Amino acid sequence: MAKIGIGTWAGKINLRLARGEVRFTIAEDDNGDYKIDVTLPGGLKSAKINFFNLVEEPDGKTISGEGNISVLPGKKLTGAFTFEEDTFTGELKAPVVGKIVITDGHRV
Repeated sequence: MAKIGIGTWAGKINLRLARGEVRFTIAEDDNGDYKIDVTLPGGLKSAKINFFNLVEEPDGKTISGEGNISVLPGKKLTGAFTFEEDTFTGELKAPVVGKIVITDGHRV
């Protein structure tokens, strides 16, 4: 079965620390699991996000999972990305920051 969301995507975030375009690439690793590489804008440009426990939801359009970010050591992120052809909506929840909505999501 084909994985959803494979490819490069971009969207916008609007936080105090970072405003602008976030880019991420979704691929399949050697074990058949999802892997996501992210590039963040502004003050978070050097931050590293690691995603884990990524699963495809039963709707066949959504990838959800957990992660961590280098600027919040020991804290866990949760999130989901829902894809519709060449567009997506995304949301992450982070301690201290709260809900982060990714807008204008599109395939690059």
